[in-house]
Amino acid sequence: MKLPYGQSNFKNIATEGFYYVDRTPFIEKLEGLASRFLFYLRPRKFGKSLFISTLGHYYGAEWKEEFDSLFEKYYIGQHPTALANQFLVLNFDFSGILTDTKENILLHFTAKVRSGVKDFITAYPAYFEDQDFFMPDAAISPGILLADFFNLVKKRAPGKKIYVLIDEYDHFANELIAFNLKDFQEIVSHNGFVRKFYEVIKEETRTGLVDRMFVTGVSPVTVDSLTSGFNIGDKVSLDLELHDMMGFTEAEASEMLAHVGVVEDKLFAILEDIRNWYNGYLFHPDAPNRLYNPNMLIYFSNHYQRYRSYPGQMLDDNIASDYGKIRRMLGVGGGEAYSLEIMEEALRNAGLRAELTSQYSFERDWEREDYVSLLFYLGMMTVHGKLGSEWLFRIPNFVIKKLYFDYFLEILRTKSGFKETAYEIRGALLELSLHNRIEPFLATVQKALKRLSNRDARRFDESHLKVIFTALLSLSNAYLIRSEAEVERRFVDLLCTNLPSIDVNWNFAFELKYLKKKDAARLKEKVEEARTQLRGYLRSDDLRHIPNLVAYAIVFVGSEAKSIEQVEA
Repeated sequence: MKLPYGQSNFKNIATEGFYYVDRTPFIEKLEGLASRFLFYLRPRKFGKSLFISTLGHYYGAEWKEEFDSLFEKYYIGQHPTALANQFLVLNFDFSGILTDTKENILLHFTAKVRSGVKDFITAYPAYFEDQDFFMPDAAISPGILLADFFNLVKKRAPGKKIYVLIDEYDHFANELIAFNLKDFQEIVSHNGFVRKFYEVIKEETRTGLVDRMFVTGVSPVTVDSLTSGFNIGDKVSLDLELHDMMGFTEAEASEMLAHVGVVEDKLFAILEDIRNWYNGYLFHPDAPNRLYNPNMLIYFSNHYQRYRSYPGQMLDDNIASDYGKIRRMLGVGGGEAYSLEIMEEALRNAGLRAELTSQYSFERDWEREDYVSLLFYLGMMTVHGKLGSEWLFRIPNFVIKKLYFDYFLEILRTKSGFKETAYEIRGALLELSLHNRIEPFLATVQKALKRLSNRDARRFDESHLKVIFTALLSLSNAYLIRSEAEVERRFVDLLCTNLPSIDVNWNFAFELKYLKKKDAARLKEKVEEARTQLRGYLRSDDLRHIPNLVAYAIVFVGSEAKSIEQVEA
């Protein structure tokens, strides 16, 4: 059975033999909510478009004759609700809108609305006359277009109700926030055309024509900015009953891996790897399951099914390109200093404390908690626990951590004058992985360390050293790099184990110590401390099974590695 990589059309998946993890029980749960106008936010590539398509096929009257062929295999087909196929479904997808100018945004947003309206008329030909198809062409704004369309529906299909589905409601807005906040405020707030568009929908909820609405996106910033333009929407992203509606639980991940040919004696080891790479998402501290990003897991599983091996790189380029855009949002409202501080704190493996922002506003200055919350919604941070009224956040998995490290190295180059290229650093890492020659890599670490430690010598400490060390190591696609890896209730600073698809000669454990120059007299003490710790780790069952493991105790004094010792158990 094929995996649905890149597939977001439910009919194709249901009728063409694709593997599908049944999410239809959540249709019943959504119907049971008191609210009918719902906003559900999840990070990029989390299955939102497929779920929108599932709702469209379930509720659309045009699919009534195909209900059994589409849903009989799934929960909702065996437990249909009274509203199945009872609506005329109006779909909008606001991805792919050009944001270079306000004029282009209006042009493309209007085109998207026009496309949704024409698709609706095409889907329900029994209610419309031929000339109705051309009605949307004359409208000069999305609000007027939509208002005229709703009036047409009331005339042509009296008594019928509409279910509005909106995918990627904020896709264009997120890019606009990053590049031109003033334009964003003009089109979304006050009398902007985006606000007017939602006001038209809101008006038709009063008349009863629009009976239900389900909206997906990534960030709450846009819906919060609409204020009274659409104040009847209910944000249900944190609803515990809906937590697993998108994303895969570990049980579902295990089933998928078994389906693609992972044999039982390899399942534990492979699960451990992909857990580190793709798992970790929690959207509420009381939720029962951490979730895998579906796109990431299907990317891995699709490759394994075809080749019985790991992909050459564990990070899907499509994920990298999407999340690469996110960092541009971190400077919103003058927040660059906040975002850099948060990023460094996150990379030092500290849990970030913050009260989750419940309402975003550009009428006030954003604070640290607003940026932590934004990173959470974007999928760059996830819930780790809670402390009183505050939530604890951390980086969810190694895919996201690698993107943080990429950003960190970019800052290192642009703000600190670090000149080494990725190609040069990878050359040093190749010497390390193939020949256990650590000197070229340490030379690079020392250059980077000198640059950053000079920026703020008073703040620089051992945690900063580990961040630099790991950021440079992360440029190798050969290793899974675990920071503070737990070994019998103790923690190795860095553990680098090769991916099965990559041939290396050596794996590595690093214990790193840092002294300021004024404390150089403590060098022997720190060397002995690092050596003793490593010997204890190497005797553990966790490390003894790792083949060709080399352990280094390295002590830096200032920006120089003053002691480099290969330690044996």
